Amino acid sequence: MNGFLGTGATFRADLNLVVQVSMGLALLVGMLLAKRKQFRAHKYVQSSVMILNLVMILLIMAPSFHKQVQPQVPGGLREAFYLVPYVHAALGTIAEVLGLYIVLVAATKILPFQLRFKRYKPWMRTELALWWLVVLFGVSTYYIWYIGAGPKAPMSKPGAPASSTVAPEKVSVKITNFQFEPKELTIKAGTIVEWTDERGRHTVEADDGSFKSDTLTADGKFEHKFDTPGVYPYYCSFHGEKHGTDMAGVITVKPRDQ
Repeated sequence: MNGFLGTGATFRADLNLVVQVSMGLALLVGMLLAKRKQFRAHKYVQSSVMILNLVMILLIMAPSFHKQVQPQVPGGLREAFYLVPYVHAALGTIAEVLGLYIVLVAATKILPFQLRFKRYKPWMRTELALWWLVVLFGVSTYYIWYIGAGPKAPMSKPGAPASSTVAPEKVSVKITNFQFEPKELTIKAGTIVEWTDERGRHTVEADDGSFKSDTLTADGKFEHKFDTPGVYPYYCSFHGEKHGTDMAGVITVKPRDQ
């Protein structure tokens, strides 16, 4: 499902971004409530944020990390495209665990005396600073994945001699934002399809195994000539699956006389 921020991101990515920033602002509100000694309201705000964030982690962030980032560890961490969300996930895990610990100490009597603390301000200030650092990495991840411009494809050199034979038609598919653009493509038999990776690490693999690329990195290319009419679904083996799941596309090949 397309997002609502107009960046090409998915609905889940847009929702997660808005919710994460909103939770960061809510923690600031909670801090102001504590300064005004409205401790009951402060407790409800901070506890609600920790619980909501845990839900977001389980439903959106953890599945996204498992699908899009984890397959690229450790090799992909040389690229900001994967390093930034990896750091975001690591810091986010620490922030959530620390936040839940503070809530348990401040709002419940579940933890034994040996695991409790009495000076609340240093713990809560540390949590707030860490949380906004996580938000910063989250916004950076969103920018790198969905907004930042990908590398430009190299321009062909002018003055190349014309070929004496007619080259087969070639059409292009871009790999960006964890999707193929266009996702569905109809061509005639004998056409070459060229995939160009604009950012990230991806593969192009047919459901039936008739073609498969190596791992493509930024500006990497892969092409395949379709001589036989038919329907050829394909996917990225890192971020999609067969039968059109997640990062996938389909090529429909028609006879040349149609």
